[in-house]
Amino acid sequence: MSLASRHEIERLAGRIRSACRRRGFQWRHGCSTTRVWEAAALVLIECHAENPEIPIDPELFVASQTLTDPWTDLASPLAGDRYRRQVTAIIRRLRTELAGEIRRAEGMIQRGRSIGDVVSGSNPKISPLGRYIMARRALRPDLADEWCRDALAQHESCPLYRSACCEFLPSEDYPFRNGFVKTPGIHAYPMVSSLN
Repeated sequence: MSLASRHEIERLAGRIRSACRRRGFQWRHGCSTTRVWEAAALVLIECHAENPEIPIDPELFVASQTLTDPWTDLASPLAGDRYRRQVTAIIRRLRTELAGEIRRAEGMIQRGRSIGDVVSGSNPKISPLGRYIMARRALRPDLADEWCRDALAQHESCPLYRSACCEFLPSEDYPFRNGFVKTPGIHAYPMVSSLN
């Protein structure tokens, strides 16, 4: 398990407690203590330490739980298992969504439309990240630059898109806050139809 500062554990514990309250969970102190929130924070930190693809996201962690008893539902190893399964399912759905967008764009190109028309067009069924991926795969950094900001906004709405993109882009081509890191050399990308 990674070492987290006391301050970080307390901050995560507070966010977990707040997320529980927003979801309508009314915890009665009874014979338990507020240490449950810190124990839950440690479960969340451990999930991330075991697999860095699992984000430290207290709100998503709480949304993945049943919330009947905080010690059982938030501070036990089962809470970590539920969270990992939820994150994995979300990444799988995002990957499927992006694969469909790329397949749609590739079909348009195969029917004679240019990459510029497809990426810059107004098709609402292709997201900014899908357009960005297509531009990067086509080795068109000029088109990718046009969509980098919107792709980043899509990522910031759900950071799990980064993990979902691993089959479509090398990690260094993924959009970052300060633009994107340009990759030297040429990458060969498989057609989406050949991906499982």
